[in-house]
Amino acid sequence: MKRIRHRETGRIILGLFALIWIIGTVAQFGLSQPVTYGGVTFPQGDAAFADRVIAYVEGSCACTAFSRAKEALGPPDCGGQGCNSCSGCGTCSVSLGYRLSEIDDRAYLIVEFVDNRLVDVPGPDLFVYITNGRPARVEISTDGNSYIAVGEAKDWPTGIDIAPYVKEGEEFRFVRISDVPADEDKSPCPGPCVDAIGAMGPTRATGEEMGALELRPGGELSLAALEAPKNLLIILDTSSSMAEPFEDSTKIQVAKRVLDELVGTIPDGTNVGLRIFGGCQVSKLLVPLKPIDRAALRAKIQAIETGGPTPIAYALEQAKEDFDGAYGPDLIILVTDGMETCHGDPVKAARDLLASGYDLKIHVVGFDIGSLPKAREQLKEIAAATGGLYFDAQSSADLRQALQLPTELLYHVYDQAGKEVFSGNLHEPAPKLPAGVYRVVIDTVPPTVVDNVLVEASRTTTITVKRSDGGYKAEVNSP
Repeated sequence: MKRIRHRETGRIILGLFALIWIIGTVAQFGLSQPVTYGGVTFPQGDAAFADRVIAYVEGSCACTAFSRAKEALGPPDCGGQGCNSCSGCGTCSVSLGYRLSEIDDRAYLIVEFVDNRLVDVPGPDLFVYITNGRPARVEISTDGNSYIAVGEAKDWPTGIDIAPYVKEGEEFRFVRISDVPADEDKSPCPGPCVDAIGAMGPTRATGEEMGALELRPGGELSLAALEAPKNLLIILDTSSSMAEPFEDSTKIQVAKRVLDELVGTIPDGTNVGLRIFGGCQVSKLLVPLKPIDRAALRAKIQAIETGGPTPIAYALEQAKEDFDGAYGPDLIILVTDGMETCHGDPVKAARDLLASGYDLKIHVVGFDIGSLPKAREQLKEIAAATGGLYFDAQSSADLRQALQLPTELLYHVYDQAGKEVFSGNLHEPAPKLPAGVYRVVIDTVPPTVVDNVLVEASRTTTITVKRSDGGYKAEVNSP
């Protein structure tokens, strides 16, 4: 009996595998039945055509009825006729509209192949179905970020050979179609109208392929996120020039408002001090380094008055005593609207601070010094002397950005439908996401937005966030 059961079980397993093979073969055969559209035969069937809209930016005067980007997906269904009227008709293509002038944004459509790829094969590799004979620029991409121009399309269909533009074995997933002329087309569906986009490349298995998306801080942001300063000394310029009109107030009043906001973001337990300078050999420590007392610190900030020249070097020399008994990492944020005017050497003073043995950096904010290139260069040298950063702040918004303490940054990931699929902190493990294209929003001020982030199966896409010129910059490193 045991042998009989064993044999019967074996037959059942073999039969099951056979059934799976038959179903898979039939399904594959059904998907790959050759089809012909506009005289072009696609051996892989309807799987040859674009599956997903990544982005659509219409130009001017495209009627609503002709601005549905999804009409460019799947096989052609216009029969070569796409623009008949604007009201009451079922449209089968998407219009890119046109540019009113050369300074307007070029209209474009980006689509993705999900279950197939665009590769170089003998003859034309890519077919674009344009219904109204108007020219469109055609570009292709492997990652959705960097594009290669491969020609123009204006017919139903236009065949394009990508061989002159690509390397052997390269596979492309994205196609961008852009409006070419700045014409005066006043039809209901102006500019090129796209019915379908097909590729002669091989099909790929579909399914929930997973990849990973990792956000990590880089440069100074990385250091700040990994190890926030234990001791923060704010050094504020209160010289006479800080009383000059600025925006709707004065420089010093704007600086006070922004510093007040900064106080609210400093982590509990951080030792914070406040020093001011204004007048040669005049610099006062208003708040010594100690665990942050927000109410007391804000009161001192609001009581600040201005007057005198700009003794930056003297203020930095006095800061040596401010850090006595403190153990790093230490950070000075120096805010000033000019250069040294009391014959001191602030760059040497910064180097001397570092040579005293402190684990110290100086971040310098040049506040409203757009017309003072020599001052900017001196301030940059002060920051560089300790490995710190220089930020240009020409507005209150710039100042607010420059004074952020990036000890923690949240980010959010959105799918193509605009649904949030993940949120987390920098340095957290990379989330697993279905392969696809995403939008990432990082909670800086203002938010840093990264569009068209490609996540590929079994790979990790990395976004590195850095401080740059008073703001933030995000770089995508595709797998």
